[in-house]
Amino acid sequence: MKKKKKKNVFLKIIGSSSILSIAFAMVILICVLMIFDFFGAKLTKEKIQSNAEYADAYKISANKYLKNGYVPLQRILYFHLEDTSLTIDALYTMNQNSESKTAREIDVVCEDPRVKNMVACTEINIKENEEYLVVSTGHFNFPLDDNYTITSFYNEERVIYGEHNVHGGWDFATPAQTPIYSVCSGTVEKVTFTQTENIPYDQSGNSVGNLIRVRCDEDYDETYYVVYAHLYPHSSKVKVGDKVNHWTELASVGTTGHSTGNHLHYQVENANGERIDGMQLIDFTLSNQNSNYKDFPTLNDPKYDLGINGSTLN
Repeated sequence: MKKKKKKNVFLKIIGSSSILSIAFAMVILICVLMIFDFFGAKLTKEKIQSNAEYADAYKISANKYLKNGYVPLQRILYFHLEDTSLTIDALYTMNQNSESKTAREIDVVCEDPRVKNMVACTEINIKENEEYLVVSTGHFNFPLDDNYTITSFYNEERVIYGEHNVHGGWDFATPAQTPIYSVCSGTVEKVTFTQTENIPYDQSGNSVGNLIRVRCDEDYDETYYVVYAHLYPHSSKVKVGDKVNHWTELASVGTTGHSTGNHLHYQVENANGERIDGMQLIDFTLSNQNSNYKDFPTLNDPKYDLGINGSTLN
């Protein structure tokens, strides 16, 4: 009988120990999962689109630094979600190579002492998020000259005319009749001018507006389609079938269609018609040598309400 009791006690000890070990392991696992989830170790399309609380700070930084290289918001959130003491502004410049006017490679950024010990800089995390951290090699030029203000960016969550939407392109506020240019070498596929007055949607009720679409098939192995929207009435300088090159003047900025103020909506689609981040395709070292665009009013002028200029293309 005594031997059986000892055996039972021994089994209880082993059982309790196993339960405690499993419980301890579960606590560790839960903590790790919480850390990875809370710190945004794995970026997703949903996380990138849930960006309303970061949008204003990001636009302020992009307006300051974009001309020296594009850093996507998802790259910034990759670090910011783990350490919110690192500001959007600081992370933009940390991730930017202003000499080459591109984003830095992620392994170079991770050499910075402010981030080198982060979960975000572990090899496994970088591998899991590589589709959001890639640095694109741009061959497009910018669609405008120097005087513009970013009022909305690709994938931004926002409200336009009381409706929520996720933006499919970039909006650049600039005075009416500012010249816009082809970003690529290709062919004009569509010229649609439905408005003869330069008035926004709340006055015109016209959601289509004036736009030009260019097929870009000479700068990359792939084909891209670029849409320029809200164009000024009667401003088109091209017609369907025309061949265009980098910096070919296409039309000028307006506020036609589903628009709230004078701005260019720049949108890029891939060969499958899917909207993509067109800023990733731009080479910021390309400049317009023939530009006569000088001495336009500054967009810091209070008469431009830069906070509302936006669009929705259906």
